This record gives sequence, structure tokens and C-alpha cells, in this order.
Amino acid sequence: MRIFFGLLLSVWLHPAFSQVSEDVICAEKARFYQVEEIRKRSGVAVFHGYDLKYHRCHWKLNPKIGSNIKGAVLFDFQVERNTDSLAFDLTQNLQVDSVKRGNDQLKWERKGNRILVFKTGTWLGGSRDSFEVFYGGNPIGVTGNDGAYTYEFHASGPIISTLSQPYGAPYWWPCKQSLSDKIDSIDIIVDTDKDFKVGTNGLLQSTTSLDATTHRIHWKHRYPIAVYLVAIAVSNYEESLDYVHFHDRTDSLPVLNYVFPQFLNTASQEAKGVVPMLRLYDSLFIPYPFSSEKYGHAQFVWGGGMEHQTMSFMVNFSYDLMAHEVAHQWFGDMVTCGSWNDLWLNEGYATYLTALAYEFLKSKEAFRYEMRTMRSNITQNDNGSVKPSDTSRVNVLFNGRLTYRKGAWLLHMLRNQIGDSMFFEGCRQFLTGGNRAYGFSTTDEFRQVMEVVSGQDLKWFIKQWYEGQGHPELKINWKQRGNEVQLSIGQTPSNPTMPFWRIPVPMEFRNAAGRSERRTFYPDSLQKTYRFSLAFSADTAIFDPDITVLAKFSVGGMNLDAVQQEDIVLQPNPTVDFWTLYARNPIIQRVEVYNAVGQRLWVAVLDSSLSVRIDTRNWPAGTYITKIFTDSFVYSKKCLKID
Repeated sequence: MRIFFGLLLSVWLHPAFSQVSEDVICAEKARFYQVEEIRKRSGVAVFHGYDLKYHRCHWKLNPKIGSNIKGAVLFDFQVERNTDSLAFDLTQNLQVDSVKRGNDQLKWERKGNRILVFKTGTWLGGSRDSFEVFYGGNPIGVTGNDGAYTYEFHASGPIISTLSQPYGAPYWWPCKQSLSDKIDSIDIIVDTDKDFKVGTNGLLQSTTSLDATTHRIHWKHRYPIAVYLVAIAVSNYEESLDYVHFHDRTDSLPVLNYVFPQFLNTASQEAKGVVPMLRLYDSLFIPYPFSSEKYGHAQFVWGGGMEHQTMSFMVNFSYDLMAHEVAHQWFGDMVTCGSWNDLWLNEGYATYLTALAYEFLKSKEAFRYEMRTMRSNITQNDNGSVKPSDTSRVNVLFNGRLTYRKGAWLLHMLRNQIGDSMFFEGCRQFLTGGNRAYGFSTTDEFRQVMEVVSGQDLKWFIKQWYEGQGHPELKINWKQRGNEVQLSIGQTPSNPTMPFWRIPVPMEFRNAAGRSERRTFYPDSLQKTYRFSLAFSADTAIFDPDITVLAKFSVGGMNLDAVQQEDIVLQPNPTVDFWTLYARNPIIQRVEVYNAVGQRLWVAVLDSSLSVRIDTRNWPAGTYITKIFTDSFVYSKKCLKID
């Protein structure tokens, strides 16, 4: 695993594992170079100047020999307005041999990492045209490449692979680096050694022998694709093939896996785990967006994965990594963030869909565990918003705690704000409505869609949870006497830029006899006290039992009647962070806490005390036994710690 620190680029791994730790915050690496001055002609800025319709990419490379690449890339486009020049992006380490329009040579000029192509006369706005770029060189070792194009070795051979997100494509091929124009369709043709296969976008069309050692592999992709999602992986792959049969259709989808020979047996079995994920996302949202082609995986040696359209590149086939990358086929590939400020629409969604795989394919408790774990990670720091504070800094943009996990929690809270049916219908309309399908979208568009579907004004919600720094911190205290309960809720925003967080406060009151009651409160100020009747005597109050609110919290309180009636009272039970022991008559002299296997975790020797507080914050969830030694008796209490 490689991690990005400071201003050096490396690999971010997707947060796609049960601990939501850094080793699956995906290899969605990023490189932000300074964009050169836009050339001006007659006072009109010329950028790229065209709408891409089609690419034919013909590459020649051989990992047995080295990392050099030679290629010819056909640009088929519609001109946006009258101009004598058009532009594409290609870094200076790669040399342009020529640019041709049919048989005619076109003049071209390099401006840093931009190539300007000139036509005698004028390209007319609205006209359709094409030119072909012939180029070559070695992308390896170039400052700024940072893994967009890699040449490495695994246990049984070499591999060349690419990973262009977000600005890496020009480091290995001439293209229109853009987050506003997708390539309508693409053909990818690779000439390489016969010992190698090529994993890439689309469907395999043919493999043709060129000579005794070389063959030509042709793939075709007929869906719009963002330039950073175009990718190739070339190695001595072995192949396994599965099929997905969807519940409401007679067709099936091939799932093609290219794996290193040494992992064929294990990887081909593990990769089958993506099949129920494809069926789940297909049923929750819309049919798999690239259903006339395939889904698949190509193994590479980076730590993590990358959601290249129709074929994710994977270091391995772990459950969480597969769930995250295949989720991107809907959110990130079919609909792509319209600016890097909106990256959470890719990453927050894929992170949340990974949790949904636990909810629908495993268990509700497994889902709650995922959400609790993410909540704990998010709230360990007092600052940070889903909206990046600086998109030019990679460690800010691809922040696992904020863009990924807090983005996922934004979706989770929205789901609870508007309800399941409205939430999933909103997701479906977000994918298919307007010009978003196979295009780009923004946070503001997302909000508008959810508002129309739900009938709610969500401006406050998006502003709070997308732009808001930090999170709310709650101190909840309760006491019961007879049937009357007094509940006090104090909120302290973790960051002073947010004076108040508008959140629900769900509570559950329980007792050892199995009785329980749930109530949800909606505080409108930093300090709020509620009084209400409860039909039974409670001994425990639990905040957010279903894990639906992003907040840091503590809960304290007691049943005053129990304290007066029982010799020893331990509350709250279950707890999240503290137990408090109360003694009515006996004097507490010693307290010991044991875990479920009999190991003593905590001990306190006291001169004399009527109450003792036990800090459980660093203990795992589970059952514990507390022994209380008094001057006349030893009491034993069964205690429960929850996350």
C-alpha cells in the first residue's frame, strides 16, 4: 500500500473494508499540475474547442522489453465555434511525431503540456471533423506521472497498467483532459507480445496474430466515458468468467476476470462475490449501466483498486473493495462528478453502497457496525467538511474521513430524513434524469433532484452536511422518578463556524425486564430539556439505537427510584462510554471488571465510596462482569458495552 503524504503523490485506497481504514481508500490517485495560460486570439479564449465524439486508440507496447509506448490516436469531434486551431493535452515527455487529417499533414505547436493543431483556413463551428495524432515515448520516471502509467513486476511476470484519475491521462496518451466532455465511444487496439492479454474498457472484438511473437487485441466500448476512466493493463493474465443473471430479465451479464497466474484459483473464486453485488445495485437503483458489454476486473500491483469503466483494476478481490469499485459503475462512471468539489458524489456514494452491501446481503447489524465504525472515524477530528477546502491539494480532495466516509454519512442521514422510498427513487432519478445519464452532475443538481422527489426543502440539509465544518457533540442526561422522565440535551458544535446543528435525537429507554420505548426529539437550541411520562421503570437510555445520526455523544443518568431501593445500581446498562456504580447503604471498597473470557480488565481499590465511574471508551463492545466488594458482601453485575 502507498499513501499520499504532504505534497507527494501516491495511491489512495478506497474505504472499502469493514474497519473503513486507510488500506482500502482506493488507488484513486490524483495529480494537480498548474494549468498553463489559455491562448487568446482576438480576445476569445481558446481551450480545447471541440466536443469529442469518438477515439480510436492504437497502442504498441511490450512489457517484456520495457515501458515505452508508441501510439496513434484518432480524434473525431464536432467543432464548437469558428477557429483556426484546436488543442489537446500531452505531457512533454511524450513526443508528437505528426498530426494528420486524412493524408494531409497538419501544423502543430507545443505549449507546455498542450498541443495546438492548426488548419489552413478555419474550422467552422458546428462542423464534424477528425485528425490523428502519432506519438511515442516513455512515461515512466517523469515528474508528475506518479502512477498514471506504471511498469512493474509481479511474481510471474511484468505488467504495464494505467490509472489516470483525475489528471493523469496526458502522461501516457494524447487526449482532451476534461471534466465536462465524455468520449461518446472508443476503440482500443493494442499490439503486444503473444504471452500477454490486455484488460480494458468494453468488449473484446478480436485477437489477431501479426507475426511469430506479436498479436493485436481489439476492444470496443460504445458508452460515453470520461477520459480518466480510459485504462489498459497488459500482463500474462489468466482468465476466469462468471455470469450475472438479473432477477427481472432473461439476459445475463458476463463478468470477466483477468488475474495473475499465481492467484488464479483463489482469485477466480473470490471474484464470484461481485455477482450478488451487481444484482443488488441493479435492483436498488437502475439496471447495470453498461449491460450490453461486461463488468470485470484486471489485477494490478497497486494497493487498492480503480473503477475503470466496465473493468475495475484491483490489487485483490476482497469483499469491500469489490463492493466499492462496482458501485462506481453507477456513481462515478455512468454519472461522473461535474467538478472536483463534487467528488463525494463518486466516493461518498461508493462508500455508502459498500455499507448497503452489508445491509442487504449480510445483516442489519453488520450494516450498523459499518456505519458506527465510519461515525467513530469521522468524529475523531473536530474539523472538516465534505466539500473540499482546496481541490489543488490531493490529501484534501481524496480525504478518506471526509470525502468518502462523511460523504457516505451525508447520504445515510438524507435517507433517514426523507425515507427509504423517496431516497432510492431520488437516486434513480439522479442517475437517469436531465442530462446526467452518461454525463456529469453536481451537488446542487443532486439537491434539486432530491427536493423534487421528496417534496422537502433540502437547502439547509445540504448546506449543513456538505459545507458544514465538523459535527455536533451531544451531552445527554436523564433521570426518572416514578413515571416522570427528565431528559436534558446539550449540543456543542465541534467547530465554531457551525453555531448549531439541526439534527434529530433518537433515544431508547430500556430495563432489565425487557421493556423498552423509543422517542425522537428535535432540539431547536443548544440546550433543551424535555419532560415526559414513561410507563415503566427504566435503567438504561441509549442514543441513536439504529445508528442514523452523525454526532459525537455521551449519555449519563439514572433511575432515582432504583438508586434508593437497591443496594447497588449500575447505570447506564448497556453503555457506550461510562458505567457509574451507585451504592445506597454499603460502602464500596473494591471494584473489578472482567471480560467474557474471564480476564480482569479494570480494578479500583477505594477507601470508601458511594459511587464509582468506570471508563469503557477504549473497550470493545461485548458483555462484561463487574464485581463490587463492600464491607459486608460481594455483588456481581452483568454489563453490556455497545459501540
